[in-house]
Amino acid sequence: MGCNGDRLPQLAVSAKLLCLLMVVICGAVPSMVRSVRLYNDCSSSDVRVDLKGRVLADDDKSDKYQNLTIKSLDFSVKLTIFAEESRMYLCFNRKWKLVGSKRFRGAMCEFYEDMTNGYNRYRSAANESRFVGFNRRGKPLKSGLARHKEKCLNFLKFDTEFSINHHNQKLAGGNHSAQVPVHAHQQLLSSKRNKHSRKNSPPRLRHRNSKNIS
Repeated sequence: MGCNGDRLPQLAVSAKLLCLLMVVICGAVPSMVRSVRLYNDCSSSDVRVDLKGRVLADDDKSDKYQNLTIKSLDFSVKLTIFAEESRMYLCFNRKWKLVGSKRFRGAMCEFYEDMTNGYNRYRSAANESRFVGFNRRGKPLKSGLARHKEKCLNFLKFDTEFSINHHNQKLAGGNHSAQVPVHAHQQLLSSKRNKHSRKNSPPRLRHRNSKNIS
């Protein structure tokens, strides 16, 4: 009986140490933070959030508003999208319109990241039928609904600068997201500008050789 009585306090201490160790381990797990830009496949432009809280994916050349921070908290599969320059969260409002918000609004500012045919898609954590998306003019889709415009939900994610960790992950096959390097993104944008300039350039006049009439 004496031996068993001595073991009980030891087991209690061991259990407490184990609980403390689990708390320390869980608290030490860092959140995943990535500084990226999101290139929309429908508008062929980057997502930006300006100082007025407007969310667009157009041809605006103020690229400082296009730097976004994607952050996932601990073990959660949910993530937030934060505009670094305007200091705003990407959120849905009550009418399911994409807006920039200075205040974090819980699930209305949280998203799930999915992979579809090599593209990233972002579902609302508050309503999984709502997606981040833009039309060809770079304006947010109404009510966050695709309505047979699946292409407008597609995004390419690329680093704002080269990361050796990202490079090593790609070599190891550990990163399966649609994240591309900066030079590939620049080629996409330049290709779009060339198409736009050809479209807006005046048509060439063809001169026909006049025949002399005798």
